[in-house]
Amino acid sequence: MRKPSVQNIVSVIATIFVLIGGLWAFDATCTRAEKFCELEQRVDRRFLSDDARDLQRRMWDLQRFYGEEKAQTLTEYKELQNERESILRNLDAK
Repeated sequence: MRKPSVQNIVSVIATIFVLIGGLWAFDATCTRAEKFCELEQRVDRRFLSDDARDLQRRMWDLQRFYGEEKAQTLTEYKELQNERESILRNLDAK
């Protein structure tokens, strides 16, 4: 039986390190992709909730300006209300 040379031992060790490094990089990339997806969903929810809050404020402004009953009869108020309800339904679905 031949005795393994130093060059063969070093190349085997280097190959093992390269494989381990490649697996680590692949795992880190997949983990980052999952975290990015979660972050993207949180940002989307935040934008939707901000939009719903802004619509609610505009509805309150109309109520302050026209009075509560008069404001609810305006088409602008109804459009704001429908859009806000749509956004809230999307938030509940997510």
